[in-house]
Amino acid sequence: MKYEAYIRKSSESKEKQALSIQSQKDNLLKQFPGLNIVDWIDEEKSAFKPYNRPKFAEMMKRVHEGKIDGIIAWHPDRLSRNEIDAGNITYALRSGVLKDLKFASYNFSNSPEGIQQLQNSLSSSQYYSAKLGVDVKRGLGDKLEMGRMPGLAPLGYLNTKLSTRGENKIVIDPERFNIVRKMWDMILTGNYSAPQIREIATKKWGLLTPKKKKIGGKPIGYTTIYNMFSNFFYTGSFIYRGKMYKGDHEPMITMAEFDRVQTLIKAHGSPRTKTYDFAYGYGTMTCGECGHSLVAIEKIKFIKSDQTTRVYTLYLCSNKGKKTHCSQKDNVNEKIIEAQIENELLKHTIDPEFLHWSLDVMKDNDFIEVVTEKEIKETVARTLENKQEELKRLIQMAMKGFLSDEEFKTSRAELDKAISELKTQLEETEGSKDKDLMDLTEKAFVYSTYALVALENGSKQMKKEVFKGLGLNRSIKDKKLNVEANEWYSEIRKGYFSIREIMSELEPEIRYKQKTIKDFDGLRSMLRE
Repeated sequence: MKYEAYIRKSSESKEKQALSIQSQKDNLLKQFPGLNIVDWIDEEKSAFKPYNRPKFAEMMKRVHEGKIDGIIAWHPDRLSRNEIDAGNITYALRSGVLKDLKFASYNFSNSPEGIQQLQNSLSSSQYYSAKLGVDVKRGLGDKLEMGRMPGLAPLGYLNTKLSTRGENKIVIDPERFNIVRKMWDMILTGNYSAPQIREIATKKWGLLTPKKKKIGGKPIGYTTIYNMFSNFFYTGSFIYRGKMYKGDHEPMITMAEFDRVQTLIKAHGSPRTKTYDFAYGYGTMTCGECGHSLVAIEKIKFIKSDQTTRVYTLYLCSNKGKKTHCSQKDNVNEKIIEAQIENELLKHTIDPEFLHWSLDVMKDNDFIEVVTEKEIKETVARTLENKQEELKRLIQMAMKGFLSDEEFKTSRAELDKAISELKTQLEETEGSKDKDLMDLTEKAFVYSTYALVALENGSKQMKKEVFKGLGLNRSIKDKKLNVEANEWYSEIRKGYFSIREIMSELEPEIRYKQKTIKDFDGLRSMLRE
């Protein structure tokens, strides 16, 4: 008979008393010297859940294929700790597919009584694993409620090593506690960065990590210093799996000090003078109530639950005067605004297939409406007037101190450039030709096709250009976006749906003058004829 030896030591569970892989192998060789063992299968996977052990599954497959006759193992719990695998083993024995099963530390006979005893043993293994998991969770829960954080103590504290299980806790490290507190004091002044404090602590004060058997006794790294200054444990509480617990250890800092340090670390991590670049900054939108421009601000918030810092971009009305009252006091999150811009763009979005087809048809048939000089002048003049009004408001805001010098210079340069281009365009309107109209038409069709993609994937400057290109009188009131979309986008959309309606009547295939029409090209040929 051919046997395979199955050896398992879980690296995932709490089976600390199970014999090691090599120890199991040595004992099996000693107890079964005369068996024909054709292969040794060793696996480091938990048997608590079924379908978790690929090597075990392959071995059982060979059993059913008749390639091996028997299995040997140290104990039944090496083969299974769950009902499904246990049932597969015992059924294979009852049906005769598995001819023999031997254990080094368990007496088993391949008989109805022996299989019944084996089922009891496997059930006991499953019960032991399940109970162990419950006990571990209960013990961990008790430890957390007692204020004792699981895991290694952070720098400045130590884990006790008491012999009584469950009594260990985290206590002050007398060698490092005061040094770490001095490091917190330094960063609270706002005059030192985390790397500078690390340099002083390691080189001047000789701070080293606690020495252990194989690790420790070395200067702290840059990652350690940042982790230390963002570790909630130093406040006297700790967070475990998203829930905050009151610790029984002595706190090193107050909650107010911790919150201040999170802001200081963010400030030290970037240049002192920062030029903000907002996607929909000054001049992009106005307040729907008072008409003042919306300004953008950046808010930094420390999330205590997951120990991370998040940055939010908010927009608010710049009207802070008392002469013109405005009730729009709430900030609007950039994500909310951008979602509404996407909804507006969706109203005017067309397929790329329709874009190329439309442009080809228009070029082939000179399908350009004649736009009068008066209409062009009126449109350009209206846009120029709006830009000049924006410039006046910008200067007023700068005089009142609502904008920094850098923000004023950037916005002023953009508006001056736009006004200059509009004036030039107004002067050249009289010489406008059909080619210029065709270029404008192409831009409108391309915008309707790809504006949404540009908004989702483009840079902040690209997002701003896309939003401005949508239309005029862009405003926010009660957190709702209002845009006076350019009329040509609606006309393009109407044409798009009209053609789609024709296409739906032609699909999937119809015959027209002995021709099959399936797509836009077929429709184009039909319209030509």
